[in-house]
Amino acid sequence: MRVPLAVIAILVAAGSVRADDSKLAKEDVQLQAKSTFRGKNKLCCGYPLVDELGWALRFYWLALESDYQDMAASPRAGRKEKVRSDTWTELYTREGFFFGRVPERFAWSLRMEGSGIMMDGRIVNTKGKCGFGYGTCFEQLDVKEHPFGRGAGPRPLVPFKSVAVDPTVIAIGEPLYIPEFDGLPLPDGSIHDGCVRADDTGGGIKQRKMDFFVASYGNFRFLLDQLLNVSWMTPHIESPRCEYMRDAD
Repeated sequence: MRVPLAVIAILVAAGSVRADDSKLAKEDVQLQAKSTFRGKNKLCCGYPLVDELGWALRFYWLALESDYQDMAASPRAGRKEKVRSDTWTELYTREGFFFGRVPERFAWSLRMEGSGIMMDGRIVNTKGKCGFGYGTCFEQLDVKEHPFGRGAGPRPLVPFKSVAVDPTVIAIGEPLYIPEFDGLPLPDGSIHDGCVRADDTGGGIKQRKMDFFVASYGNFRFLLDQLLNVSWMTPHIESPRCEYMRDAD
């Protein structure tokens, strides 16, 4: 299944520090301009879960097989550096069907991020441990339902809106207001309104940690500059301004 042009547009920045210049679908809700309250008015922004800047902020994005065709230019960080750049591995489904042969660094990144796009356009997700190939099984997603990958359960990931949390601390589906995101310039030229939603989780996300889904490595580099290396934040719950992100009953 081919990846829609709207998905490709947001991912073209993945291999560079340039930001995407496309407009993302905002679930039919326009992002709001920067608020003057900045979390001080409880009628606006809800209640903080921690003291100011008491929650660790991290980022994640789609792993792109295309990034790993030229190892000299591929995204490299942390433990991935220990994975050899000249080795390949095989991916399988949980049922034992062959999925593809890919660079091992891409397989490592795909297992870390949870979702990715193959060279042939397939959207894939991890499917837990298995006894085949790389030791992690994978599945193909319907690009119409999950164009940017899947979070917890059937939840689609939404760029700049989905976050991964510890579900024992924040319920999956809960809207959150992040004052540090309010007024943040996004790679598509719009402004973030501070509202995100707990759409995902992960084995390494425990207690006061949150991963922000930014779709591509290029978007991560862009936002890192905009946030001036901010690595801590102050999530709020029960924010009236973010109720539009709550799941419909």
